[in-house]
Amino acid sequence: MKKYVIEARHRWIKGRREEAAKLVGRVLHYIGDSMIISPSKDRDLHDRMERECSRIDPRHLIGDLSLFRPIGKRETLRVLVDSLEGGPASSALEAVKRTLSTSFSIISSTLSPSMVPERFRVLGDRCQEYFRGRRKFILILSLILTMLPFIALIPLSLKLKPAIALASLIPTIAPSMIAGISGMILYRPRDMNTALYSAWRIYRMLPWIIIGVVISGLIISGMGCMAIAISLTPEIIMVIIAYLRLFNVIEWKRIKDEIDWFMWR
Repeated sequence: MKKYVIEARHRWIKGRREEAAKLVGRVLHYIGDSMIISPSKDRDLHDRMERECSRIDPRHLIGDLSLFRPIGKRETLRVLVDSLEGGPASSALEAVKRTLSTSFSIISSTLSPSMVPERFRVLGDRCQEYFRGRRKFILILSLILTMLPFIALIPLSLKLKPAIALASLIPTIAPSMIAGISGMILYRPRDMNTALYSAWRIYRMLPWIIIGVVISGLIISGMGCMAIAISLTPEIIMVIIAYLRLFNVIEWKRIKDEIDWFMWR
């Protein structure tokens, strides 16, 4: 259900409100179902609980609810996970109360205004300033990440058919290109929103670059081109350096999971 909540938020901040509302409705349906024991475990109890829930008027329970409005993705998903891990309710009244409380939290956060709250915006400003001070490194990193796989492609194409050589390097080329292009955007961003989203894309691609290098290396070495497989190692070194130089700071660690939840302006 996490993916539905996140996708609903993405569509909401892009202005696709009706689609976002439908996804949230699906999540709320699942939440309600999770509050009652599954019919596969006890059909009679499930049916009895549903009948009792249908007789309860939610309007009479508002004053008894403990409502919490989460701010940001972490808090919202934590509410969702806690609700699901709580298991089925022991009574119809508890089921309705928990459903209402959790539904309020999910709706109030997922369908909230897209602009970033002040406490996150301050951290975003600090991260942008941090990246601005490392512009030269970001440019060099972007060029290296973009070029290294193609440098390996040249000698590999001399030993294998070009199409096979390219296909074997796709697992490395794809994430490296995304990270490299995002880095070039981060080098001269138009605003904080562009800077943080570009940094977020680089950060997300780092583990995929390592995975891609390992996969490409295994494929290439299996074709008898061990030296070329080893030549991809600098990609992994650059990933480690990139993490240490750009993302190993407390401000980034505090907002990295919130980047795609807001518009940073």
